[in-house]
Amino acid sequence: MLCAESRCGRLIFKVYLLSNGGSAMNVEVNMQKPLRALMICLSASALILITPLGPQRLLAQTGSIEGEAKGADGTPLIGVLVKLDRKDIKQHFEVKTDKKGHYFHAGLPVALYRVSFNQEGKEIFFFDNIKVPLGDTFKLDLNLKQEAERAKSQPRQLTKEEVEAKAKAEEAMKKQDTMKAHFDKGREFYTAKQFDQALEEFKRASELDPKQHVIFANLAESYKNLRKYDEAIENYSKALAILSENPKADAQTEASYHMNMGIIHGLSGKMDNASTEMKKSAELNPANASQAYYNLGAVLVNSGKSAEAVEAFKKAVEANPKNADAQYQLGISLTGMATVTPEGKTTPAPGTVEAFQKYLELAPDGKYAAQAKSMIEALSQTVETKFKAEKEKPAKKK
Repeated sequence: MLCAESRCGRLIFKVYLLSNGGSAMNVEVNMQKPLRALMICLSASALILITPLGPQRLLAQTGSIEGEAKGADGTPLIGVLVKLDRKDIKQHFEVKTDKKGHYFHAGLPVALYRVSFNQEGKEIFFFDNIKVPLGDTFKLDLNLKQEAERAKSQPRQLTKEEVEAKAKAEEAMKKQDTMKAHFDKGREFYTAKQFDQALEEFKRASELDPKQHVIFANLAESYKNLRKYDEAIENYSKALAILSENPKADAQTEASYHMNMGIIHGLSGKMDNASTEMKKSAELNPANASQAYYNLGAVLVNSGKSAEAVEAFKKAVEANPKNADAQYQLGISLTGMATVTPEGKTTPAPGTVEAFQKYLELAPDGKYAAQAKSMIEALSQTVETKFKAEKEKPAKKK
């Protein structure tokens, strides 16, 4: 064995003589003078070998994974995509199984991997924390039949990611349950017409889950019943905004929200806004346009706006001539627009009798049938009396 040490331009070799039981001797060489050769005289039984040191070659730290994949029926899984994802850094490898369900991937850096088996774009199974050995092959077989039997007898231990995901899901479920409890309580108060209490429950539910449009719709209805119309419109606007973010939004639900906003605008006297919302509702759900205008007419009647109510009921009838209730309410609204002559005679507005007659045609046994018949009879007598009076007037002298 040879060691070297430099001292003031002199190179001192310490030589260990293997033949003399490991004893050492020093050999000093003057490096300041040209050195063509180095000869060391030792005993014939000793041998010194001096090997120059060069750059060392580093070997790649890799290994491989190999295995076979079988389905639940025991047959080979052909063309299954095997994904290998490193756990320490973001690095991905993949390989497909052959006709015998066999797969092999070499040159994998030594690390822990998540190995998943994917068929038709869906993950069917995975192994976690699989360590690739240095310079060796890790055997990893998949047998879905055996895995199914193992799962029945021994539940698989969850990974850290799965545990965290499960905890989040449970927390979300608790939150959902709490939100639903407040929402259901709010509905109870609302049904009991205790709108202040309902409002507080719906507010709490919206705080727990601000992405539920139906909660804001119920908030809006509670505000409406408390005659806080601006707040009601604000919450219906929030409900519509949430609904618009859903690619599978229900057009009928959206139409109903616009219809309800139209009613609230009508209650607050904003007739232009009410008309705009009703038209929007009718566009979104043409099948329910008649009901939208009917509701608007009812709001206007209750607000004492008879002339506007007539126009709303006319639109309801135009949208659906078979809407019996709209026909009846149109007749009632037109009755309020009858005129009285100086002689005290009542003249019904055009279309009044026809509206009641249409109602009886559509709903002969309807809830307003008796009233409709009475109105027709009374109005017919008025018309007949007026006709007779005009007929009995003496002719003017020429």
